[in-house]
Amino acid sequence: MSDVKIIEIPATYQAKGAALQNKRKLRVAAYCRVSTEEEEQQGSFEIQKLFYTDKIESNPEWTMAGIYADDGISGVHTQKRDDFNRMIQDCKKRKIDLILTKSISRFARNTADALSSVRELKSLGVTVAFEKEGFDTETSNGEMLLSMICAVAQEESLSISQNMKWGIHKRMRAGNYITNATPFGYTQINHQLVPEKNNAMIVNDIFKSYLSGMSINEIAEHLNTIYPKENSKWNPRTIHAILRNEKYIGDSLYQKTYTTDSLPLKRYLNTGQRSKYYAMETHEGIISKTDYEKVQNLLAKKSITGEIDRTCVFSKKIYCSICGAICSRKGPPTQGFVWCCRTHLQSKALCLLKSIREDELQQAFLSIYNRLQCNQKTILEPLVDDLLGLRHLQEQKYKKRLALGEDIQHLAKQKHNLTRIHTLGYIEEPQFIERSAAIEQKIRERKQQLSRNDMSNTSEKILQKTRLIQKKLSSTPPLELFDESVFKELVKKVLISNTAIQFELINGMKLSESRAAT
Repeated sequence: MSDVKIIEIPATYQAKGAALQNKRKLRVAAYCRVSTEEEEQQGSFEIQKLFYTDKIESNPEWTMAGIYADDGISGVHTQKRDDFNRMIQDCKKRKIDLILTKSISRFARNTADALSSVRELKSLGVTVAFEKEGFDTETSNGEMLLSMICAVAQEESLSISQNMKWGIHKRMRAGNYITNATPFGYTQINHQLVPEKNNAMIVNDIFKSYLSGMSINEIAEHLNTIYPKENSKWNPRTIHAILRNEKYIGDSLYQKTYTTDSLPLKRYLNTGQRSKYYAMETHEGIISKTDYEKVQNLLAKKSITGEIDRTCVFSKKIYCSICGAICSRKGPPTQGFVWCCRTHLQSKALCLLKSIREDELQQAFLSIYNRLQCNQKTILEPLVDDLLGLRHLQEQKYKKRLALGEDIQHLAKQKHNLTRIHTLGYIEEPQFIERSAAIEQKIRERKQQLSRNDMSNTSEKILQKTRLIQKKLSSTPPLELFDESVFKELVKKVLISNTAIQFELINGMKLSESRAAT
């Protein structure tokens, strides 16, 4: 052993720039973003672009790969950032080695999106350098730092959103909130709604036509003839919205919609979840308050008679089992409402479904509800047992999927390291292609295994909804009269044929009741 000779092989690793000095230059891109379109932010936006252009072009070891910039777009979601997504696509095309960005908050304010994008870029051999935070994703602890800082940035974004909401609500309560939306018939001058002559005339025509006895459908047809639009047509929904809009008498109802307080931020119609604020005489009106009140009274009466019905518990739930079309509510309440297939209403030859009385639908539901309540032990409990057995199988699948996921992550890391080694010039192109193809093949195989072990949470959802049905049946006694709330909670869809009424419950279970002979 004493005769063994050792030859030291000196280290050849050099810093990124030095290693590439005698090879190719680093292809460097920059990503810039400002969060609003206000004037004070525009200067910041242009400064960012100029700064990174100068920084990249002045470095002899770098070559410009592009400046990607999203102007006036929120960072909460990456889906709405066109240039960000274009930059990702260029990375996939191997056009970029390094991305410079001012800070993590400029890159993304959503932790999940930031980590997902960084991991994807790392698998492509692309490094992201965050200047403000002073680190890049090439370092071993880069992802850990990113996770921590992103979480803080996300909370900051939510805090900013909450502060903005507070300011908006304050202005709403004071009656001086200015909405960005401009109703048809108005234009905005100095943040003030001002009637626009030609379109205001059309608004007047809509209100006068409705007061003269024309239906909403007839008004739409009238406008399409007299005032045709270039790229679309007037439709009854638009006409109805105009007739209901308080803006046309010079008043403003604030917070008709609201945004959720937690990520992902989503906007919903405010049906009582948040306070609303009604401000009077916020701008010049187009319609007199007298005419507006007359129209609202007419709309209320038409709603009762079924012309415009948005509150009936059966709405959007009754379907024709023959042609699949949705059914519409017809008839005055004095004679009893009926539900008719829309295809049948167009032409009796196209669909033979007979109309069904609303009280027959109610009685049919009472029958299936009471039958289900009496027999839930024989109908629902075996279903729950089967679903619990499926849950156990799903848990086994989940463990297998976790193992496959970890394997894919390990292979992706191998591919990333291989790409970096190739970028630094330590392996030849043929060797890189061969080894990369082998890793990609393994990744494909693992993904195929994942797809074969796809975990659908359908059974879990069915189990949860079945238990909701059980809970409702246990808490509600047999029904003597139709209960809208019970129907709404339990029924997803109703299919009508000429011989039967089929109720599809929220868990997918289907129960049928024979139709009365006519």
